[in-house]
Amino acid sequence: MNPTAGKGRAAYAGEGVLAGLRRAGHDVVDLSGPDADAALARARAAVDGTGLPVDALVVVGGDGMVHLGAQAVAGTGVPLGIVPVGTGNDFAATLGLPVRDPAAAGAALCRALDAGPAGRRPVDAALATGPGLAGGPRWLAGAVSAGLDAAVNARANRLRHPRGSARYTVAAALELVRYRPWSYRLTFDGVVEGPGLRLRPGPAGTATWTGRAALVTAANGPQIGGGIRVAPSASLDNGLLDVLVATDLSKAGALAVFPSMFTGGHVRRRKVHVVRARAVTIEPGPEAWVAGERPLPVAHADGERLGALPLRVEVRARALQVLVEPR
Repeated sequence: MNPTAGKGRAAYAGEGVLAGLRRAGHDVVDLSGPDADAALARARAAVDGTGLPVDALVVVGGDGMVHLGAQAVAGTGVPLGIVPVGTGNDFAATLGLPVRDPAAAGAALCRALDAGPAGRRPVDAALATGPGLAGGPRWLAGAVSAGLDAAVNARANRLRHPRGSARYTVAAALELVRYRPWSYRLTFDGVVEGPGLRLRPGPAGTATWTGRAALVTAANGPQIGGGIRVAPSASLDNGLLDVLVATDLSKAGALAVFPSMFTGGHVRRRKVHVVRARAVTIEPGPEAWVAGERPLPVAHADGERLGALPLRVEVRARALQVLVEPR
């Protein structure tokens, strides 16, 4: 559990989840640590069998805890249980899990465990790789942000006030004041569709786009930032990423697009494009090194800092098993 998630709700909720699972007859070990690195090390040891082995890993918190849990269980077959009591909870909301109701989430978790294989839902995850990623490749459940949304995420993480999802709105206003579109080069693998964006065919079935953009987001799921529907048609189980590219928006255009992202209406705007593909490599474009250019934002995934560009994001079909009670 993350004791700071959800304004401290996760610590209280985690104790309730522990008690509820034990009352239901499960053997439970608390793998929480003094920091995220220690918790992840304990979780990985439990999943790979070098520590006390587990049949499932449960995380209590927000999307950051889902991100941490994914590092331990993606590709292993060990299922991930989620008690969503954080600020965003976007991945849990997409799965239809009870959000900010730890008692209901804990009860649903018990029912999923009791159901055996029927209580597991296989979903896609994505793997991010690149020289700027500290600690090596990173799994992600929701999305990689590499444009204005990443700058907003970084700013929100630095803000002390306001609390909750309002931080993203304040951070967006602050970033939009100094916004200019950045220069990118995007290389796609396995493109299924990409209406409107002029892609140049490349070797081995790749396609590239070079230009300035406000938003570059590689989405495995439809929403980020506590309900921002960045890629409203993205699916957790189609084996593809929805890569959102908002090209060369003026400051006024970016100001107009941001509010419509809460409903998904931005994808109907002329300069907003979605490319559906198996993988994308995001790197600085040819104008990124010109004198006076603002540095490209540091990429974020599931609200957590990833690292500097370039990086590659590739979907891995059914790499993550999630505990979801049968319907």
